[in-house]
Amino acid sequence: MATQVDQWDPSALAIDLTAEDGKLALWGSSITPNFATDTTYNSAPWNSGQSTGAGYTTGGPLALGSTLTVSSGFAKYDLDNIELTETTLISEGGLLYFPNKSNRALLAVWWGEALETQDGTFLITWHSDGVARLSN
Repeated sequence: MATQVDQWDPSALAIDLTAEDGKLALWGSSITPNFATDTTYNSAPWNSGQSTGAGYTTGGPLALGSTLTVSSGFAKYDLDNIELTETTLISEGGLLYFPNKSNRALLAVWWGEALETQDGTFLITWHSDGVARLSN
């Protein structure tokens, strides 16, 4: 399992999941990406349909509190919950990407429905198993 962690930390990969340089862009319209080819933020289909509104900045907030650990046969990638206060927006999901790595995308997440705030807090609470888990 340590070898898997080495693939996702600064020892081997251009993207360091232990660094705090990723962002989570929110999307307000349906997107059907092809994960084999649609691998960067700000290029199709990730170049239109981004959420807009008060309290949200295009490109999304920094994804802070990143950790990469091994537990119960899995490498677990986790982040702090993301809280955007005083927002008025609609979002169906988000794209985690790395601006300093040519906007390379790591993962997309959908909330299952459009979620909306009206001068409120948009809170993303990650699962207790983390944002992503990799098995050996």
